[in-house]
This record gives sequence, C-alpha cells and structure tokens, in this order.
Amino acid sequence: MIPQFNKPNFFSLYLWIFIETCLVILALYLSMHYGMVLRRLHSNAKHLDEVAGVDKRTKHWFYGHMKHYTNNETGLLRLIQRFKTFPLMISHWIGPVMTILQVYHPDSVHAVLTSGAPKNDLGYRFIRPWIGDGLLTSKGSKWFRNRRLLTPAFHYKVLKPYSEIFNKNSLVMVDKFKKVCGQSVEVHTHVGLMTLDTMLQCAMSTNTNCQHVTDHPYLMAVKEVGDLLMERSRQPFHFFDWMYNLSANGIRNKVVVKVLHDHTEKIIAERKEVLAKAVNDEEKDSEMEGFQTIKGKVLDFLDILLQSKDEDGKGLTDIEIRDEVDTFLFEGHDTTSSGIAWALYHLAKYPEFQTKCRDELTEVLGDRKYVEWNDLPKLEYLTKFIKESLRLKPPVYIMGRQLEEPLKITEKSSGRVSTIPVGTNVSTSIFMLHRHENFWDNPTVFDPERFTKENIAKRPAFAYVPFSAGSRNCIGQNFAMNEMKICLAQVIRNLRLYIDGDSPVPKMLPRIILQSESGIFIRLEKI
Repeated sequence: MIPQFNKPNFFSLYLWIFIETCLVILALYLSMHYGMVLRRLHSNAKHLDEVAGVDKRTKHWFYGHMKHYTNNETGLLRLIQRFKTFPLMISHWIGPVMTILQVYHPDSVHAVLTSGAPKNDLGYRFIRPWIGDGLLTSKGSKWFRNRRLLTPAFHYKVLKPYSEIFNKNSLVMVDKFKKVCGQSVEVHTHVGLMTLDTMLQCAMSTNTNCQHVTDHPYLMAVKEVGDLLMERSRQPFHFFDWMYNLSANGIRNKVVVKVLHDHTEKIIAERKEVLAKAVNDEEKDSEMEGFQTIKGKVLDFLDILLQSKDEDGKGLTDIEIRDEVDTFLFEGHDTTSSGIAWALYHLAKYPEFQTKCRDELTEVLGDRKYVEWNDLPKLEYLTKFIKESLRLKPPVYIMGRQLEEPLKITEKSSGRVSTIPVGTNVSTSIFMLHRHENFWDNPTVFDPERFTKENIAKRPAFAYVPFSAGSRNCIGQNFAMNEMKICLAQVIRNLRLYIDGDSPVPKMLPRIILQSESGIFIRLEKI
C-alpha cells in the first residue's frame, strides 16, 4: 500500500517562517542594543579607572573586585588596605564591564554628599516593592517637596513625648534580660523587637505587644520580607525583576508585601476618620500651628503626614503616606537595632567605659526611673560612647548615589581636581571613612575620647557621617540618637554586661545594614 501524506498547510508554514524571522530580528536587535550598552559601560569604566585609579592586583577579568572584597567581615577589612595607595577614591569593578566609584576620604565624601545626587537603584531597588517611593528612594522635586512636608514630624516638640515610649519599651526589654541573667544571650533579636515596638508606637500609635507576642501577622510579615530580601541579594539571576517575579520567592514576596500594605492602609483609613471627627480641645503650639491633635493622644508621625500641606495647599496622597510610614518603619527599626546591639557588645567588651557611663547616669538621674528629655544633653560621656560605637560599627555602612551631572572632586592637600562623568554610580563607604588612618589615630582602637569638643574640632566635618550629611542626611537622626541613649541608659542602670570565652565573637556581616554573622552574644548580671 502506498503511504498517504497530508497536503502541506501553507498558512502554518508561512506563519512559522514569519515567527522565526521575527525572533531572529529581535535577537539581532537585542544583541546590538545590549552590545552597545555593554561597550558604553566598559568604556565609562575604563575612563573612571584613569580618573580615580584602580587596584589591578585584586581585579579578576570576570568578577572584577567582587571575589577579593567579599561580602563578609574579611572583605570589609580588606577594603581599608586601599588607603595607602588610593587615599581619596578608587574605581571598584563589580563585574566584567561595570564599575562603581568608591569614595572614603572627607574631601571626596564632601563632594558627593553635598552634590544633591539621588540614591541609585543598586542598593535600594529590592526594597522598593515595600517602601515604594518614599523619602529614602525618591528624588528630584518629589523628594524635595516631601522632605519639607516631613520636617515638622521631627520637631523637638514632637520628639519630646516619645521619650516616655523609649523608656517603657526599653524597660520591657530589660525585664526580659533579667530573666536570662547568667546565660549567654543573643541580644540583637531582643533589641530588634524593642525597636520595632517603638517604631510602631511612634509612627502610628499602634500597640502590638511585639516584645512578647511575636506571631502578630504584621510582625511576621516584616521579618519575612527582610529574609526574602536577603535571599534575593544572594541570587544573581533574581536581580532581574521579571525573573524574580516568576520565582517562588518573588510570588511570596508579593503576598507578604500586600500584608504590610494592607495593615498600613487600614491604620491610615482609621486615623483619617478619627481626625475628621476630632475636636481640638488642647491649646495649639505656635510652632506646630495647623496640626489637629486628638484628645488624650500625642501627635505622631502619621498625624503629621495626614495633615501636612505644601504651598499650593496640597497634601500627600494615601499611597505617598503609606510609602513614608513604611520607609520610617524600615529605616528606624533595623538601623537603630543594629546601632544599639553593637553598642551593647562594646559595653560588655570594654567594662571600664561601661563603668564610666553608669557613674554618669547615677550622677545625672539619681534615683529617678525614667530618663527625661532634659536629661539627654547632660549625658555627655554616654553620647561619646555611642558615637565611637557608631564609628567602628556604623549600621548604614555604605550609601549609593548616581550622578545626574558632572561632579568635581578636589583633593585639598594636593589641589588636584578630578571630574566624574554623568551617570556614574558612586558608593560612599562610611565604614572605610570612619577608619581612614589619615584622620583617626589607631583607627581600630575603641576610644570615646575621640569625641571631645577639642578632638572633634581637629577633624574635617565629613570625616564622621554615621547619619550621612548634606541635603539628604538622615531626617530622623535626633530620633535615633535619643532612642539609643535612653535604651542604653536603662540597660546600664539595671544590668552589668560582660563577655566570657564561651560566647561566639561577632563577625561583621554587611547586608542592608551592618549585622553580625553569628548574632551578638553577651552575658548579663543584675545590679
């Protein structure tokens, strides 16, 4: 029997040829387009090598400097070896075609931080689904407008009532510590819950009792979104949004972020309703004129966001308010907990400084239970101790900027001027700046006396910037310092901190903030 064949389907054949042709054209276009992009990036990177200098000894042809300056304590400490050869700045390669300008000298840091250049997307893009386009990530006219609208939220008359919240939450943590005295305690976890509790109360007047109840849906979502963020940062293929969004983690991240957004939006809607019905029974303060107060409640961050108006009488949209609340929570929770946890470790490691802090607290506070607002300026030695702790272990150890116009960097000692081109990604290494041997004697030695008025006057202003500097400095730095002072004061007054040989030595872990790879373990003893 002669085999039978179907007649050819010319329409299907032509359609397939058309699709193949389109795919070939698309592939050629993408290869040409991205080839041009890669060549431009490589050309710009080579130009930056000539302007800033490059460490050729540690540069790999494919990985750049990433293999040598690893994302751990070893890599961090290797960075400070660059000072002798490249004291001002350096071209830091992060792959085969792309480089970042790394600055860590007061002259170069001053030029970058006073330039007004916006944050780049390299470090903040992953967190944007949660915090949106808030003050941390926004730029241009939007950033400028929102910065002005948010400034009243950090007025001292708004910050002052927060002292009671700081005291109460710190004492809850102290009571938890008293129950585990004599044991090696991982303090960062406890501190993180305390700062989260504080931020929820100060930002939205929300009580979750999170220092005792850790399974609250919002608290669990905050923790999970942080874990997902860390996992994404370790998987290069997930740097591409479309690929990450198709992954299991990307899908889960959307679910978790929705929980966070729903919670914040619910509180915003409820507060708007309360404010609409509120009658201002209390006397208005001339410096806080225009903000409606709710009887029996202090003015909080959310109240001010809901009522702020620009010169055209326009306020923030609900989405903008949500973004700013989430940004405030994110920045104020993780960074402050890192600063406090490392300070507790330094108190335990250096008992002589712990004793001096305790003596000062006894002198200033006497038998009073709470640290009051007027006490804070009097705690001079504790302030010096905190500043030295932030010098060696800055929670925000690096900041990214992207130049929108050429930047001139002048090295004062030589008069040399370098022009950095538009589009350059600049990394300000606070970690390196705070250990620069040209400005800090014995930079690895812990010494609070570096921050006497006389010693501060000897250094350039931009040699120490734990809260950044310039127009985009941290708007909440006074809030953070007040919380740190009160929290540490309550711990020092109630407990003696020490380290024994059984506790693991913390190793720095550079993530979004500076953490410890193995946690921060100390022992506690009731006083």
